[in-house]
Amino acid sequence: MKRLNSNQNGIALMIVLWVLVLLIALATEFAFSMKMEVNTTRNYKEDTEGYYLAKAGINLALAELLKGARFHSIHEEYGWIIGKKLSVPDVSSNSSDSTESEGEVLEFDIVNRTDIELEHGTITYTIRDENGKISINSTSKPTLNKLLAYSGVKEKLDQDTISDSILDWIDTNKNHRLNGAEDDYYRNQRPPYYAKNGKIETLNELLKIRGITKEILYGSSEEDGEYKGIAQYLTVYKYPSVNPNTASEEVLNIIYSPEETEVILNNRTSKGYHSNSLSTLFRITATGKVQGSRTEHTLEAVFEKTGTGNNANMVTHYWNDNVLDL
Repeated sequence: MKRLNSNQNGIALMIVLWVLVLLIALATEFAFSMKMEVNTTRNYKEDTEGYYLAKAGINLALAELLKGARFHSIHEEYGWIIGKKLSVPDVSSNSSDSTESEGEVLEFDIVNRTDIELEHGTITYTIRDENGKISINSTSKPTLNKLLAYSGVKEKLDQDTISDSILDWIDTNKNHRLNGAEDDYYRNQRPPYYAKNGKIETLNELLKIRGITKEILYGSSEEDGEYKGIAQYLTVYKYPSVNPNTASEEVLNIIYSPEETEVILNNRTSKGYHSNSLSTLFRITATGKVQGSRTEHTLEAVFEKTGTGNNANMVTHYWNDNVLDL
């Protein structure tokens, strides 16, 4: 009987140990699950805070752009600048004092757009000008050919094929230009598709057009590759004319003569702008960061300014609620 009781005690001990192991496993899984829930909830909370901080950055940029301006330009030191409206001089003041005060006042405002503190986070935003790029939907064949030549497309026939095909893709008729392409070409592709015969809505759409490759559009993957890429100099938005104050040197060389480009660049270097040129299309990128957290949220939007003074409005053309930096 003693031996039987001893076996029963051993079995009971094993059962208790297994129950303890099971309980420990359940407790560990529960604790891990709760930790994941807490982290998920915290990340969601911080991401939401970052989103609204970024949205505040968008509104700060809009407040800048809605102000009256004499010019829009990109300064070598201060970045995006907005020229102040000229005020009527006070004729009653002493002329020497007036001259001295004018020398001390800049023609544009210097605005901090980096790490702006707001409540428990910071805001960083940038303003980029779409008017400083070439509008793919309203440009001409000579301009396209110059851009393609600069980007690395050396053969004249290749330039004509791509530029004619772009213009055929945009126009509303079914007749292709000398070196262009319409439905008869695209229907023979694999898979087949039709020419759009409408405006280009995204730059990635250019990859559907005859003659354009990823390397021509975005540049060679190697640093010293054959192609520089054309996408960085293009915009899908239409506007009356390029703003020489904000256009890159490459775009200036494509649109203007070498002499004109030199004058524009010299003026921008010496005083921050070339002419009283205003832009209408702006790309705003804003990032909100929560203090003490690695979580941040980035928004990007494109706005068009219409009207002037008290009648000025900002029309939204593009909005990306969550820009991923991959």
